[in-house]
Amino acid sequence: MTKTRTDRDARRDAKRAVKQAEKAGKETSKLASSLPEPAKSKVKAAAKVEQARIGDAKKAASHRPYAAKRVARRSSARLERVSVRYGTAGGRASSTGSPKKGSKASTIKQQRAQVKQPSKMAIFSGFRTLFTSITTPTDQERARKTAKERVRRMKRA
Repeated sequence: MTKTRTDRDARRDAKRAVKQAEKAGKETSKLASSLPEPAKSKVKAAAKVEQARIGDAKKAASHRPYAAKRVARRSSARLERVSVRYGTAGGRASSTGSPKKGSKASTIKQQRAQVKQPSKMAIFSGFRTLFTSITTPTDQERARKTAKERVRRMKRA
């Protein structure tokens, strides 16, 4: 069987779709590691199932490129939906901002960044509170300083 240009293009497209789906799977695994426990296990389970489908699509990419491309795209879309469902705001986030074409991995990466944001904010808030408690003078120190300033002003006048 000769390989035509369209066959090569189809295989190339299928391999590209599989590569994007693998990237989405990696991002979903990273997202799962940063989630709290009930959501973590669900996301990991979904990622594991989709990784198996992506592996099958990768094997079929050279023999059945159209089917492999379809399976890979569906898997990456499922991974994106899982990340949106469990990633932010208790499932109230939507993926309407995500591009229809292109990488689903970037959307999953954004979800992961949103998941990390509250803990980062808590850490920064704690540091800020600690810093202000260290640098803010006590009432005695403030009274001593204002007394010194008054004495200096009286000497100048």
